[in-house]
Amino acid sequence: MTAQPHGPAVTLTPQEMRVSLHNDRSPRNIRACLPVTDHMAFDEQYREALRRAADELDLTPLHQCVESWRRLAIVKTDPGGYAQMMESAERIQRQVERGESTDGVVWDDAFTERLRARAAGGR
Repeated sequence: MTAQPHGPAVTLTPQEMRVSLHNDRSPRNIRACLPVTDHMAFDEQYREALRRAADELDLTPLHQCVESWRRLAIVKTDPGGYAQMMESAERIQRQVERGESTDGVVWDDAFTERLRARAAGGR
């Protein structure tokens, strides 16, 4: 069984899709905002998350799946930006694999600095 849209198809602008994904986090809306090429993968992962949630009596896998796909749908509302991001990630991955510097900040250092900033700000 595959989720099917209800009612007439409506074409939303990228901004309208981002607002929609913020206001309506349902699997149906997330799938509707994804490119058609992602529907099969979404359906498969969503079904697997449902199965795991039922088997484990824990909704965590389902929530993680839905949130992951919602974030991807948001990013993919800008196909050009998404392609650019993927090219950048692939370039950085190749640099890492060759042992080259990526001029990035070590995650632990960035996290520590963020904690310091929050502590200094009283948050």
